[in-house]
Amino acid sequence: MKLYRSVVAAYHNVFNIKFALISAAVNGPLVVLFNLQHGPSEYLYAGGWQAAMSFFSTGITARVIQHFSLIAKPVSSYFWGTTASALLTFAGSATVHWFNGTPELWMSCLTPTLISYTTAFGTNFITRRGLMLPANYPKRHK
Repeated sequence: MKLYRSVVAAYHNVFNIKFALISAAVNGPLVVLFNLQHGPSEYLYAGGWQAAMSFFSTGITARVIQHFSLIAKPVSSYFWGTTASALLTFAGSATVHWFNGTPELWMSCLTPTLISYTTAFGTNFITRRGLMLPANYPKRHK
C-alpha cells in the first residue's frame, strides 16, 4: 500500500489529466487540418501523434505551470510558467513530427507551441484561484 501511495503522489506531482485530455482533443484535430492536403494516411498519422504527444506533454507542462503558480510574485510566476511550457511543448512537437516526417513540420510544431504559450497564462490564472488542482496541490493559508 505504501508503494501505491508513493506512485499516486508522484503522479500528482508531475501530471494533470484534466488539462491533458483537453489538449489532446484540441491539438490533434488542428494538426489534421494542417495536413489535409497530403492524404488520409498522412493527416491521420500526424494528428494521432500530435494528440498523443499533446496529452502527455500538456499533462506534464500543466503540472509544471502549477508548480510555478506557487510563486508569490505574479510576473515571475507567469513568466517562468509560460516559458517552461512553451519550450517543453516545442521540443516534444518538433521531435515527434521530425521523426514521423510530418509534411507540414513547422505549422505542426509552432501552432501547438503558441497555443501552449497562451494557455499557460490561463492555466496559471486558474491554478492561482484554486481551480482544476491535482489532489496533492498545497493549500494556501489565508
